Amino acid sequence: MAIRRMDQQWLMEEFYKIHDVYAFRTPRYVEAGFHPADVKRTTGRIKYPRGVDRQWARTADQEATLAREAEAAGHRQSAAEFYHRAALYYGPAVVSIFKNSPHKLELYERLVHCYEKFTELFDDAPMKRVEIPFEGGKSIPGILQLVPGQEQAPCVIVIPGMDTTKEFFPNPYNNHLLRRGLASLSIDGPGQGESNIRENWLTIDNFERAGTVAIDYLQNCPGVDPNRIGLYGWSMGSYLGSRIAAHDPRLKACVAAMGVYLQKTTIFEHAKPYYKANYMYMSNVHDEDEFDRMAEQMTLEPLVERITCPTLLVMGEYDELCPLEDAERLFEMLHCPKELWVFQDESHGIGGRLSDFFLWMTDWLANALAGDFREGHARRVDFPLR
Repeated sequence: MAIRRMDQQWLMEEFYKIHDVYAFRTPRYVEAGFHPADVKRTTGRIKYPRGVDRQWARTADQEATLAREAEAAGHRQSAAEFYHRAALYYGPAVVSIFKNSPHKLELYERLVHCYEKFTELFDDAPMKRVEIPFEGGKSIPGILQLVPGQEQAPCVIVIPGMDTTKEFFPNPYNNHLLRRGLASLSIDGPGQGESNIRENWLTIDNFERAGTVAIDYLQNCPGVDPNRIGLYGWSMGSYLGSRIAAHDPRLKACVAAMGVYLQKTTIFEHAKPYYKANYMYMSNVHDEDEFDRMAEQMTLEPLVERITCPTLLVMGEYDELCPLEDAERLFEMLHCPKELWVFQDESHGIGGRLSDFFLWMTDWLANALAGDFREGHARRVDFPLR
């Protein structure tokens, strides 16, 4: 069954012709390791919604070629960086395809291959792909980066949003977590990235179980302090990550940024149909009425009392996918140590302040995992427009 609003495709096509529709994502891409010139030349070629995968795959293929040439010439560092860029650039291509077509599977094979090559050649810090056993004989793919020289470092589980993958954060060439002595485990949980091509679909309650097996894994991982595990989730990952915090008290800190916390009417009915189509694919629910019934249950409200670890909520003042009022209401409902950060005059992606946010957010995580926030701590910070 087609999404009721998807037949208005002409609106999207006209919008793509007039605007660089990916320009608002440039700050996020740059923080992840995309080069601004590559973003500009690629998005400049995207004139229609259906051309997204082709144009990003074209740029990614070019980077992969440069990587192979550098590797053949013995230029290890250059090869690593080109492979990293290639893997990143395949990301927007694969997440724009909402079915496991042969084309999508082929692009994902290239993404995984390039990232594996990158980890083989990257010498700055220990880094590897991992597989964490999950229910039904499946596994959760992850990227683990440890802190050199530390036997028991705090570790942050990273949960991406709907249209990104585990490869996006942290950026190994500008790793804010690592510089603060924090290891990281970035995962594609059910419904995300690499889990989708394995048909490990997202249900109303299986993401928190994936979070639990990730915590189990880290508690037995050399180089990680089992008693100082935190979480950072952004966009839809803010909702999914908060579900983990509500179900597993072993988490000692939770950052839920660019939140989609309570009702999902705004993102699924008032925003562009892309978001609803994406989540229906992620959950393998193809009947819109059935999905609407599922979406009604997608709120943190019944779980909020169970969140006990220090929690940071982060919002743009004019978030188009989640009203600020939802974040304010969730903040009032939380009884754990808590903070709410609001960036004035910013939208969902906090694009104008993203580089600042990453610095402050990783400082906050380091403080929280050091035990700095006590019972009763509650603070709201409104960051003025720069």
